[in-house]
Amino acid sequence: MKPIGPYVAARDLTGDRPAGTVRTLRATDRLTGIPVLLHVLPHAVPLPDLPADPALLPSSEGGIDGDTAYVVTELPPHALPASDPLLTARGGLAGLAALHEAGLTHGGVDAAQLWSVDGRVALAGAGLPWGGEATPARDLRDLLRALDTLGGVPPALRELPGGATARDLLARLDAPAPVREAPRRGAPPIVPAQERPEKEEPPPSPAAAPASPVPAPPPLEVTAVPPGPVPRASESEDAASVPAEEGPPSAPAGVEPGGDASPGEAAPVPSAVPRPVTGRVPARRVADQPVRITWDADGTRRVIKPGRETPPARPRSPGWLLPVLALLLLLLLIGAWWAWRSAAASAPVPVPAATTTQPCCDVRFTVRGVQGVPVRLSLVSAPSGVKVNPDQEVGRAPGVVRLPRPGTYTLRVAAEGYTPGTVTVKAPSAVPVQIALTP
Repeated sequence: MKPIGPYVAARDLTGDRPAGTVRTLRATDRLTGIPVLLHVLPHAVPLPDLPADPALLPSSEGGIDGDTAYVVTELPPHALPASDPLLTARGGLAGLAALHEAGLTHGGVDAAQLWSVDGRVALAGAGLPWGGEATPARDLRDLLRALDTLGGVPPALRELPGGATARDLLARLDAPAPVREAPRRGAPPIVPAQERPEKEEPPPSPAAAPASPVPAPPPLEVTAVPPGPVPRASESEDAASVPAEEGPPSAPAGVEPGGDASPGEAAPVPSAVPRPVTGRVPARRVADQPVRITWDADGTRRVIKPGRETPPARPRSPGWLLPVLALLLLLLLIGAWWAWRSAAASAPVPVPAATTTQPCCDVRFTVRGVQGVPVRLSLVSAPSGVKVNPDQEVGRAPGVVRLPRPGTYTLRVAAEGYTPGTVTVKAPSAVPVQIALTP
C-alpha cells in the first residue's frame, strides 16, 4: 500500500463500512519501525481530548498528506487484535464506561478498535468523526455485535435490562455466579428459601417407618444473597496486594464450632461466598507515554523510555590511540638512554688529584752526547684512564719525570736543533732511561 506521511500501511482493518467514513489501517513508522494504528479521516479534525483511562488508547498525533487526513494511535510492540470474548467484553465496557461518564460517545466500536495489551483489552478510535448519531446505547449494541464476531457474547450479557449503562453491564459481568452446595446422599434436594412452601409436610410417623430406619440428615437451606458492588480496577489491585488471612472459616452465628444442628432445624449456610480477586498485570508501557528512539554519534540506535532516560554516552577515544601513545613513550625512553650512554662513553676519565700528588711512578732520564741542551718530554700514549695531550710537557731530561700511574708510556723527545723522536718507558722503573743526542 502507498505510504501515508511517515507511515506505511500494512493492512486495512476497516471491514464493510461504507465509503467516505473513517478507515482503520494497521501501519508502521518508516523511521523507527514502531507499529501504529492509522485512522484515515474524511476531513481533518483536532486530536480528541479523552479521559485518562487504561482501557482507552488515545491518539498521539495527526497530520495531512496531500488530500488525506489521518490520526495516529501508537501501539506497543506486543499489542495484538483482541480475540478472547470475556477479556474483550470487560475491556470494551470499561472503555465505554469511561467515555460515557465523561459525557462522550464512541460511535465506531468494532473488532478493529479492540486491542489486547498485556493481558487486558483497550479501546481505540474514540472521539473520531465516525458519522451517524452516536449514543451510549448504540455503543453498547456495537460492542455486543463485535463480541459476536469474536466468538460469542458472554452469558451474563445476553439478556440486557432496559436502560442499562456500560458500568452496570461491567458490574453484571464481574458479578460471581450463585454457588449451591450439592445435596448429600440420601438427603432431599436443596430448595432455596424463597421457593419453599410456607408449610412443610410432617415427617412420616415412626410406625410407618421400616424396621431398620436410616436417619436422614436434615435438609439444608440456601439463602440467596444479592451480588455486592463490583470493585473498581484500582480496588482490585489493592485487594490483590493484601495477603489473605489463613485459617479455617468462621462458624455461622448461632452455631458453636464442632456442634451439630438439632433435628428439624436447617443448618445455616455462610451468607456470602468469597469472590476471588484477580490482580491486573500492569502494562509494560502506558499508551500516553510514547517510546522515543534516538541515534548516537557513532550511528547506534538508542531507545529512550519515559522515566528511564539515560545521559548521552561519552565519546570514546579511537582504539589505536593508546598503543600509539605507548610506542611514543617507549621510543622517548630509548632515545634518552642512548644519549646518556653516548655522553658517558665520550666523557674523559679525570685523573684523581690524589694520583698526581702521590709518588707513584718516578722515572729518571739521562742525556748522552751534547751536554747543556734541554730535552722536553710529552706524552704520546699512556695507559687507560690517563689523559694524553701531546702539546703538554710532562718533564725535561736530564731529570726525574713522575708519571700518573703504572703502565707503558710512549713519550716524545724534542730538543732544539735536533729531530724529534719517541721513547717507550715502562713505569715504574728503577733503571734510568738514556736519551742520546747525535748531531
